Amino acid sequence: MIISSIGLSGYYVNRLVQNSEEIVKDNYRTLLYIEQMQEDLDEIIFNINNKNKTLEALQDYESVLKKQEANITENGEATLTEQLRVGYTKIKAHLEESNADANLIFKDIYSTKKYLNKIFNLNQIAVKDRNERAKKAADDAVLYSSLFALTAILVTLFYIFKIPEYLVKPIKGISKQFQEISERNYNVSLDESRNDEFKEMALSFNKMTKRLQKFEQSNLAQLMIERNRLNAVVEQFDIPILGFSEKNQILFANDRMLEVLQVKKENIIGKNINEIVSNNDLLNLLLNQENSNNERQLLRIIVENKERLFSKRIMTTDTEISNSDSLAHDSIIILDDVTDFIQKDVRKTQFMATLSHELKTPVAAIEMSTDLLTSIKVGKLNDEQKEYVDKINDQTRHIRRMINEVLDLSKIESGIIDFELENTEVNLLIEEALQTVQPFLKNKNIRISTEIQEQLPIVKVDNHKVLWTINNFLTNAIRYTPDKGKIDLSASLKDGEIHIEVTDHGQGIDKENQKRIFEKYVRLNKNEKGGTGLGLAISKEFIEAMDGKIGVHSEIGKGSTFWIKLKTNITS
Repeated sequence: MIISSIGLSGYYVNRLVQNSEEIVKDNYRTLLYIEQMQEDLDEIIFNINNKNKTLEALQDYESVLKKQEANITENGEATLTEQLRVGYTKIKAHLEESNADANLIFKDIYSTKKYLNKIFNLNQIAVKDRNERAKKAADDAVLYSSLFALTAILVTLFYIFKIPEYLVKPIKGISKQFQEISERNYNVSLDESRNDEFKEMALSFNKMTKRLQKFEQSNLAQLMIERNRLNAVVEQFDIPILGFSEKNQILFANDRMLEVLQVKKENIIGKNINEIVSNNDLLNLLLNQENSNNERQLLRIIVENKERLFSKRIMTTDTEISNSDSLAHDSIIILDDVTDFIQKDVRKTQFMATLSHELKTPVAAIEMSTDLLTSIKVGKLNDEQKEYVDKINDQTRHIRRMINEVLDLSKIESGIIDFELENTEVNLLIEEALQTVQPFLKNKNIRISTEIQEQLPIVKVDNHKVLWTINNFLTNAIRYTPDKGKIDLSASLKDGEIHIEVTDHGQGIDKENQKRIFEKYVRLNKNEKGGTGLGLAISKEFIEAMDGKIGVHSEIGKGSTFWIKLKTNITS
């Protein structure tokens, strides 16, 4: 029956396609006629000066036109075909004139071609539409026949597989109970009152689940002991500690953490941390505050009506689970009270600033005294005396520079340093820096080679602080460049930033010290006299405060390149 229905459907579908093809044959003829008449009109245009050929093409056009007039199939096609006859009459009349006007002929031909195109489009759309309808009808016939056959097959298969499924139903029930056990749910059992071949299996299964329940209870007791031991250890710490699992369940929290969060232990232990966060802004802050570059973050928290500063740490532990290849990923939040340290650091900064400021007075007095000694009014100095005064001046300038560095650092740490940003030409900054270090070059007979890109864009920076940074790079390079050596200074535009680089050819810096060199009070050469180890640290604060970048590239034995990058308003 199925095969017969499919064959019969195929037969009628084939007949439907054949009938559709007969229907659209007339449309295809029209399309051929239109194409032939287009060619005849083109022949007239190409041979407009050859009267014989144009009349011959026109005669062929008329014979095709007659066929088209006898093959009208679509609505509106008759009206358009009449226009073709009108166009033919006009073209023929012009061609038969003794002095035929080519422009009038071309005008009539182009007008006629418009009607040819409309007839062409009309029949083309009709052909396409009829083909689509025929195909859809054929597809529907095949679809319905297939559905009928498929339904019969499915009904047959249903009865074929019904009995086996009935037989395996008890096995599926037992499999489901085993699945519950695999998920550590031991409160399951099978019906022991059944009278089929699965009764013995049910008895053995129930005995197994009872033993597993006893084993689980003993393990649970051991786990409770371990948890209580962990809680006892955590409670001994005087710092706030909170632990939660990878499923966001709060595992423990000591009294100090409960005091900070202002919650009770029974209200959070065992709860989902997301439930607590919705009602506790501080816990929400502890969990969601970003921790960039693994740096500790300071939080201001009111504890016992006093503001305290805490440093937050989040630790993740990976614990092996027995009889499993997976790991438990738990997290611990630790808050270190750093209030006293911060206050001491602030007092240290204030003390350094006060001390440095007080030192300015005796330094100014020394400078004034040396100026008086070098004055002609108090008498002329001999060469030895003048040498001593020059040494005093050098050391005084050195002391003043160290005082200014400490004061600058104090302002930076206090957050009160000001920046006067203005549009600046990089070339002028570099020229001023070179003039500043000229006296240091003469003592060691060092020359500076410059490579400055032309027409560098304007940068908006604090001139004094950028100049201070470049001078710091140059004086360091002079210090570590051997006598009669060379220093390279370059400035260029790369990726929309101004790159300024100072390269010496000294001993270089190893990778470990490259990470420390911009820290405060770091001096790589402990035996070197003078300097506070603050120059590069202050330079880093200056440049980064202006949204720039600073760094160093160095290799042992090949020298060092200190660089800064300043942003511009253009992109390369």
